[in-house]
Amino acid sequence: MEPKKKNLLVILCDQLQRHILGPYGGRVQTPNLDKLAARGAVYDNFYCATPLCAPTRPSMMTGRWPHAHGATSFGKEFENIHSSERLLIDHLMDEGYHVGYEGIWHINRHEEDLRTDEYAHFQPRGFPYKQHLQMLIEQGGKDGKQRAHVSTPTDYGRMHDWTFSVPVPARWTDDPEDHPDSEIASNIAGFVKTAPKELPFAAWCSLGGPHPPIVVPEPYYSMYSSDDVGMPESYGEPSEHLPEPVKESPGAQSVRGWTREQWVESRAVYWGFVAFLDSCIGQVLDALEASGRSEDTVVIVTSDHGEMMGAHNLYQKGVLYDESIHIPFILAAGGIEPGHRQQFGSQVDIPATVLQLLGLPGLPNVQGKSLVPSLNDPEAVGEQTAFVEFNGYIDGGIHTRGVVCGALKYIYHHGHGDQLFDLKIDPFELNNLCDNPEYCEALKDLRARLTNWMASTGDSIVPIWT
Repeated sequence: MEPKKKNLLVILCDQLQRHILGPYGGRVQTPNLDKLAARGAVYDNFYCATPLCAPTRPSMMTGRWPHAHGATSFGKEFENIHSSERLLIDHLMDEGYHVGYEGIWHINRHEEDLRTDEYAHFQPRGFPYKQHLQMLIEQGGKDGKQRAHVSTPTDYGRMHDWTFSVPVPARWTDDPEDHPDSEIASNIAGFVKTAPKELPFAAWCSLGGPHPPIVVPEPYYSMYSSDDVGMPESYGEPSEHLPEPVKESPGAQSVRGWTREQWVESRAVYWGFVAFLDSCIGQVLDALEASGRSEDTVVIVTSDHGEMMGAHNLYQKGVLYDESIHIPFILAAGGIEPGHRQQFGSQVDIPATVLQLLGLPGLPNVQGKSLVPSLNDPEAVGEQTAFVEFNGYIDGGIHTRGVVCGALKYIYHHGHGDQLFDLKIDPFELNNLCDNPEYCEALKDLRARLTNWMASTGDSIVPIWT
């Protein structure tokens, strides 16, 4: 008799800070994540492929870097993956899985490659900007305060007067069950509970929060105060010495002039948003438990990328500081020894890991590795290096590459200099060591690692060291 196939449940958040979560020692109340972490592997060194949704989500589905799968930024000629790319969800469907996806999608394909009509359930979602604006005005705010006009470089020249979200919070005043993230969780919970017992299922619950707009129901909106959250150590950092792609990023321009009072208010509601999302995650995990299929299911909770939220005076993402690229990754499955893993991982490792755990053939041309060795043996030496890239917000325009090796992080800003941080002694990334003679050999080594990775993965950028 053929062994019973395992199921897959992936829960994604959008723009989630790792360090504030309970499993990572954070102070936000996340009882459902804590419960999952208690029976799963918690990766302490897990990184996104790139800190932007449209390129990084395809990396989670293909196991390939953005410069390889073709979606590198937003923009008509930049956001579609190549026709040759194969997605994990399609692969599972072809292997007989009952597949469902609801929430933020951000995987752009050529029309002839679309297969979403074949999924048992597919409901893409956007972000509730209209509801946020309505509720913001009802609560005394003004239209225009929730977005800022910024400019950003593109491959065709600078784009001026682009609008970028800023973290102005609003209380969700409708029924909490009507909040988009509540609906996504409820629908995926229903999908799990009603999935045919004779088929394995693969379900993605892709929550929109805590990506802006920051619109949160009570009691979560008021759960944390300004005194609870404070400000990061890097807040108030002088910007004169920073590389141009950092100091003039949309995430810097949009909040320039913001006061500490504005920041702590937004950070407090952001924390509440995360606590609310934990309740949504609990709804899905409870449905899995009620289905009786929990022991036969691989469960993953992660995020597409992080969030700066005032660190280095920045908002959102698009930079290679830890708040933006160092993300949570929790995996629970039968036979996995619980506990923290120090081995490094990346979003490009997800397909190879999942397919090995499910006992299925791998995807073609994956550039990531399987994390199963470290899942099976927490003490295994494993990989101690991770790579990250960023290619601009829209129509390219920015080419940043980074490597984290042990406690050292090197960031190459193509045409705009570089940064080197020793995270062991400088966890807030305030002291650039590129000109420090004590780190000369380390700098050479990290540049060599980065160059080799770029060449071996087909990156079109050739580094020019200054």
